[in-house]
Amino acid sequence: MNSGIIFIQLLLILCVAHALGRVAYWCGQPAVIGHLLAGVIAGPMVLGQYHPELRTYLFSNVVGLMALSKIGLVFIMFGLGLEVGKSEKATGAVNGRGVVAIAVAGFLGAGLAGMLLGYFTHGTFAAGTDRGPYMLFFGVAMAATAVPVLAAILDDRRFLHHRLAPLVLNAAVVTDILAWFALSVVLVSLSSGGLKGIFFSSVTLVVLVIVAEFMISRRYSSAASAKPGADSTKVLVAALIVLFAFCVVTDLANAHVTIGAFIAGLAFRKHSVLREFWEKGPHALVSQFFTPLFFGTAAMNVAINAADWPELLMWAGVFFLVGGAGKVGMSYLSARVTGLSKSDALVVATLMNTKGVMEIILLTVGLEIGVISAQLYAILMVVALVATVITLPVVRLIPLSKAAPSATNTVLRSAHKESKKRPLMDSV
Repeated sequence: MNSGIIFIQLLLILCVAHALGRVAYWCGQPAVIGHLLAGVIAGPMVLGQYHPELRTYLFSNVVGLMALSKIGLVFIMFGLGLEVGKSEKATGAVNGRGVVAIAVAGFLGAGLAGMLLGYFTHGTFAAGTDRGPYMLFFGVAMAATAVPVLAAILDDRRFLHHRLAPLVLNAAVVTDILAWFALSVVLVSLSSGGLKGIFFSSVTLVVLVIVAEFMISRRYSSAASAKPGADSTKVLVAALIVLFAFCVVTDLANAHVTIGAFIAGLAFRKHSVLREFWEKGPHALVSQFFTPLFFGTAAMNVAINAADWPELLMWAGVFFLVGGAGKVGMSYLSARVTGLSKSDALVVATLMNTKGVMEIILLTVGLEIGVISAQLYAILMVVALVATVITLPVVRLIPLSKAAPSATNTVLRSAHKESKKRPLMDSV
C-alpha cells in the first residue's frame, strides 16, 4: 500500500465529513448525519457507482483507515465512560430512582421488542448465525440511546423543555451502560470456547468491572491529584495505561475492545481534574478528528443496490415502529409512574428513542463480529438515522407542561444552566 494514499483518504473523509456535518447542523440536525453521509459518498453506493475507477484508486485498500478508525472508537468510548461522571452529580437531586426506572423500563421495552423482531427475522437476515446471540444483539441495538446526540439536542436553542434535560441525560447514560454490558453477554455467548470459555469470559469481565470500580475509581477519586489545580499529566498517563490494558483484557476475553474502553472511562469518571483536562484537550481531537473519521469509515460499509431499496425501507419501517413502540411506550409509562405529567412523560419517552451514535457503534461492532449481515447493517443504519432526525421536530410539537414549580424543577433548571457551561459532544 502506498503510504501517501492514507493521507489522501484522511483528507477526503475529514473535509467532506466536516462540510456535510456543518450542513446538517444548519438544517437542525446533529453533525453525525453529515459524517455518515460522507462515508456513503465515498463508498460503493455513490463514488463506486458513478466513478468506480476513482474509488478503486482511492479506497481499494482501507486497512490503515480502518485501523485509525478503530483507535478512534476506543477513545470515543473512553470519553463516553468519562462523561458519566458529569451526570452522577445531578442524579440524586433529579430523583435517582426515577432515572433508573425510566432507563430500565425503556431498555427492557425496546430490548424485548428487538428480540421479538430478531426471532422472526433470523432466517431472513442471519441464517448462518445462532438464533440466541442474534436475538440478543437485535434487542441491544433497539434499546440503545445516543447520549452524545441527545446532549446536542438538549443543548439546542430550539429545545424548549430545558428543565427535563438532566433527567433525560441521566436516564440515557444508565441505558447505555446497560446496553454495553448486554453487548458483552452477546459477545461471550458467541465465543467458541464452549461453557468453559463462556465462564472464563464472564468472570474476566466481572473482575474487570470490580477492579475499575473498587480499586481504580476509589484510588483516583480520593487522590490528592484530583484536587482543582493539580497536575493532570500523571493521571493521564495512568488513564492511557488502564485504557489499553482493559482493551487487551476484553479482547482476550472474547469481548470487544470498546467494552474495555468504556469500563476504563467509568473507572476515571470521578477524577474531576482528568475530566476537565479531557474536555480542554483530547476531547477536541476526538470530536473533530476521530469521530468524523469513525462514522465516515463506518458508513462506507453501507452498500445497497437500487433494486433493494423498496424492501429495505419496508423492513426499516417495521423495525422503527416496533422498536420505537417498545422504547417510547415503556419509557412513557415509567415516566408517568414516577410522577411526570403527560406532556413531560411524552417528551422524555421521545428523547429516549434517540439512536444515532450509540446504535451505529453497536451496529459496527455487530458487523465486525459477524452477528449481523451487511444488508441488515444498512437497514438498521437507516432506522438509527430516522430516529435521530425526527426527535427534535417531534419534541417541538409537544406542548410545554404548566406544572407548578417545585424543588425538583428548580434543581433541573439549575442543573441545565450548569450543563450549558460545559462543552458537550457538539460534533456528534
